[in-house]
Amino acid sequence: MLFWCTTGVGWLLADSDTGWHIRTGEWILTNGHVPATDIFSFTKTGMPWFAWEWLSDVFMAGIHYVAGLGGLVLASLVLLGLTSVWVYKNAVAESGHRLIAMVLTSLAMAASTIHWLARPHLVTPLMTAAFLWVLGRVHRDGALQPLLVLPPLTILWVNLHGGFFVGIVLLITFALGTLGEELIRSGMHRGSSRARKYLVTAGACAVASLVNPYGYRLHIHVLQYLTTSFYVQRISEFQSIDFHSFNAAYFETLLVLSIAAAFWHLGSGRLVHVMLLLSWSHLALFSVRNIPIFAVIAVPGVALALREWLAHVRLQCSLRWLWKLRSNLAELEAGLQVIASSHKRDRWHLVPCLTLLVLAVLFIHPGRVKALRAEFDRNRFPADAATFLSGQQTDHSIRLYSSWQWGGYLIYRLWPSLRVFDDGRTDFYGPAFVEEGLQVWDACPDWASILARYRVNAALLPVDSAVATVLHERRDWELVYKDRVAVLFEKTDNGK
Repeated sequence: MLFWCTTGVGWLLADSDTGWHIRTGEWILTNGHVPATDIFSFTKTGMPWFAWEWLSDVFMAGIHYVAGLGGLVLASLVLLGLTSVWVYKNAVAESGHRLIAMVLTSLAMAASTIHWLARPHLVTPLMTAAFLWVLGRVHRDGALQPLLVLPPLTILWVNLHGGFFVGIVLLITFALGTLGEELIRSGMHRGSSRARKYLVTAGACAVASLVNPYGYRLHIHVLQYLTTSFYVQRISEFQSIDFHSFNAAYFETLLVLSIAAAFWHLGSGRLVHVMLLLSWSHLALFSVRNIPIFAVIAVPGVALALREWLAHVRLQCSLRWLWKLRSNLAELEAGLQVIASSHKRDRWHLVPCLTLLVLAVLFIHPGRVKALRAEFDRNRFPADAATFLSGQQTDHSIRLYSSWQWGGYLIYRLWPSLRVFDDGRTDFYGPAFVEEGLQVWDACPDWASILARYRVNAALLPVDSAVATVLHERRDWELVYKDRVAVLFEKTDNGK
């Protein structure tokens, strides 16, 4: 999937937020505690900051110290690999059909490549798959003991990434779906008992999620962040998917299958599957960020529906070619079952492990193969300009304006000798400040007064940006550096 659906290793480093995550983890390891105030910007220095992914930051800093960006990319691929394993296991457990599970797992991982980035959010699809495995087992077998593992897992999740609430939402969905299923089947007592166990576990997970450096204030902060419409309007990963993109085809296929499966399960009274499939289909259409979680959640329900559709073809279909296709698939499935039950396969799990080792070596010595280079894209980020800046003043006298998309990269390259105007921590800066930064970026009429208010005396910009064009015409701004990606201006004492 990495080399088919993306541009290669560099795809995971297409977002500069990776940079400030690494430096945050280094700061924590150096100081022995989680930061409570901002350490990266000159505009918000000392303001309260929620480093809500602090444990992931520590892991990222440790991996980066040992193996650099190549190590981070490799760790990200391990997380994605583990996610695919859990997705596959969930599909097999639900459908009992290995071929269907393989196809749907591949489809789900291909759809999720749209948000494959070396950032802490990769933890949430993995944790979601783990929660689903436990919940699916409880729902099928009726054994409630596995639910005991979910609160401790929530403690780990809440300190790794802010998507911990997904697990609580899943528990509530299973509770409501189970209650509805038992109402339909007139088994109210048993249904209400199981639903109550789900709700109690959801409450326990909610309490467990308070075990973080910020307590309940983190929950309030996350809620405010996710319910602020400004971010949906102005940040691309919060917006809906562009169906013209190449990777959208995988998501679109899984979406159609999910909606069809939801209506199939509705006819069978499986309300848990109906609620999971329809609710997360909606959320995936609402925001690109939700697509990897949707892909993980959708696969088990779709797998079960596909197995039943194949059985329906065997019983009802009169078309010869469709009957033959079903027979061929059944033969393939029988072969996979034989392989799965063979004792001679005990060491085959070493093959993907060896593949990862080979990739690790290639990351260290990529040669001229661009798809294997674990580095920030020099055509996207101001690599040469950052090198130029590193040779300039080393104190905090440079108050540099740049876009938040470059902020994390500049933190990675130049912090602590240089602090940024802003970066990808939009939840920290807030809508009003982010809007001001965007007004400067778009060269709106009051751009100069905004920069003056924050005493900005330098600007690092893409060569073709609107504000760069304006600064070229100003006598009070001097061009001091230029390459094919970025231009650097300094404020002077001259008039317009």
